[in-house]
Amino acid sequence: MQKATLGNNKIQLFFFNVMGLAVISPLFLGRVEVKEQLPVRKDIIQAVHEPETDTISISIVGDLMVGSSYPSAYFLPGDTEGNILQAAMTLLQSTDLRIGNLESAVSDNAPLYKQCGGNQCFAFRTPLKYAQFYKDAGFDYLNISNNHSFDFGMKGVEHTLDFLGKNNIRTSGVPQHPVDTLTVRNTKFGFASFAPHNNCLDLNDDSLVKATITALRPMCDVLIVFFHGGGEGASKKHTPKGREIFFGQDRGDVRHFSHMCVNAGADLVIGSGPHVVRGMELYKEKLIAYSLGNFATYHQFNLKYPNNIAPLLQVKITNKGILAENKVFSFLQEGEGVPKIDSTMGAFRLIRTLSEEDFGFKEVGAGTLW
Repeated sequence: MQKATLGNNKIQLFFFNVMGLAVISPLFLGRVEVKEQLPVRKDIIQAVHEPETDTISISIVGDLMVGSSYPSAYFLPGDTEGNILQAAMTLLQSTDLRIGNLESAVSDNAPLYKQCGGNQCFAFRTPLKYAQFYKDAGFDYLNISNNHSFDFGMKGVEHTLDFLGKNNIRTSGVPQHPVDTLTVRNTKFGFASFAPHNNCLDLNDDSLVKATITALRPMCDVLIVFFHGGGEGASKKHTPKGREIFFGQDRGDVRHFSHMCVNAGADLVIGSGPHVVRGMELYKEKLIAYSLGNFATYHQFNLKYPNNIAPLLQVKITNKGILAENKVFSFLQEGEGVPKIDSTMGAFRLIRTLSEEDFGFKEVGAGTLW
């Protein structure tokens, strides 16, 4: 058994110097629970070992959207499919901590807020029944600082925060809940996240980013930053230098942002947004993953190669924030967006190539599942 605690008295008085907000939701504070050890099926895992005593192991994935009731129930998985995360659950549950990007609102009935042009509206609302897939898979943290968390307005955000709180899943990155903490194996993790979208902590506001990380840093042993930024699509695999403008929106200078986060105190920086994988960089001995792409994005998403490449990154990190190991396990999204083990190791190979070409980083580890 291991304890997971959320928040403390310090974080309840968290203030943003730039925005003047004291905005940690009471819903997520002051609760202590015993976190059950999830079962590990060692019969199908050959390369995943028990966590070492001096490091904490973390499973990290990119975009998650396991089904949407908008515009109709047609876009939800069928009952016979079960939990579409099933193929990854043993691997996820072999680590101490599981985190990813929640690319939708979680609600049964929040009304559409997003203003859509054209004939199709990409707005995602995952019913509570299907959002339970995340809890069943063991996720401890889901980022909601992205371009779909506000698709169903403030009601959708409230319903999402309510679901996450009731299921003891931490989150961050919106004014209603900017940061969070979680204690795993006597190590306190702090989470902050940013995006250039409505109702998100602004990735392009350097003062806000630095103030947030600086305020959170004394409250945790290991600080993880999530961001949702950069252009989208198959042509965006390489991480450019400078700002990325996509459909007229400033999607940030993600290299500048990530380096700034490390300089301010982040131990690990994780990116999503492009819907394809990007390379990884070791900057001042801190790992930056510029995009983990899509992992389980059901229906309505373009899943042609390379958008169907679905990595699961595992890292081991000490309680001082020192990176001990990284491994990329390879999945492919099949059918309407169900992650399945990829024996060709496509995700690892692509991330390794992009890491070498864009950042000169040659130490991307390979994880195997067969």
